[in-house]
Parts: sequence; C-alpha cells; structure tokens
Amino acid sequence: MAARLMAARLKAGYSLMEMLIVLAIMAIAIALVMPRGQAMLDGMTAHAVFFDFQRQMLDLRREAYATQTPTAVKSSDDTDPADVADRVIPLRSQWTYRLERPINVTAGGACTPSAVEVLKAGRTVMHLTMGDNACHFIRQD
Repeated sequence: MAARLMAARLKAGYSLMEMLIVLAIMAIAIALVMPRGQAMLDGMTAHAVFFDFQRQMLDLRREAYATQTPTAVKSSDDTDPADVADRVIPLRSQWTYRLERPINVTAGGACTPSAVEVLKAGRTVMHLTMGDNACHFIRQD
C-alpha cells in the first residue's frame, strides 16, 4: 500500500528532464521571436515620432493663425543663440530632426516648404517632405 502511494505521488509531477526540455523549447522560441519583435517595436516608435512631429507642426500652425503671429521652426540640433525666437519641436528621448531649411509659419498659417530628416541616436530613420502649403508632411521611408 505504501509503495502504491509513493508511485502515485511520483507520477503526479514532471521530471527534471521534462522541465529542461520545455525550457529549452521556450528559449529557442524566444530567440526566434525577439529580433522580429524588436524591429516591430522600433517601427511602431518611429511611426509614433512621425505623428507626434506632424501634430506639433499643426499645433504651431494653429497657434500662428490664432495669434496672427508668424513663427519659425529650426532644427533640433541648431544651437544658434541669435535665433532665440525660433521654435524647436521636442521629440522623444534620443530622437532629433534636421531641416533642409527653417520652416517659416506665416500669420495666416501657411508654411514654407522644407524637407525633414528624422534621426534616432544620430542615425537617419526617415525622411519627410512637405505635401502642401499646410504644414502637412509625407513620410518617404
């Protein structure tokens, strides 16, 4: 009777070998999925940065129109102290942008055309071009 109880208790659990095999399978699956997941996460972050940049430009346009005050947007790495009145659009940590030329937003809300290069940690991630005279950008890559 005691032998039967002992055998039933041993059969109820998993052996060490079975647990190691399951852990090995999980490790292989994670190793296969992880790079793809990181690339997808980077792509979603870049997309969010693009939409955030677009939204902030439209906010500046609305502000210029509402206050009837022209403004200019300069590159985020431009540190020229003479352009104190120019605006810099804040992006997420490690993200910056470079403008082909400063974007002037008129009191009527129109923008001067410019191309934008968006960078993460100094590496170019995407290029934006202005689609029309309404501060609307189109992602090129």
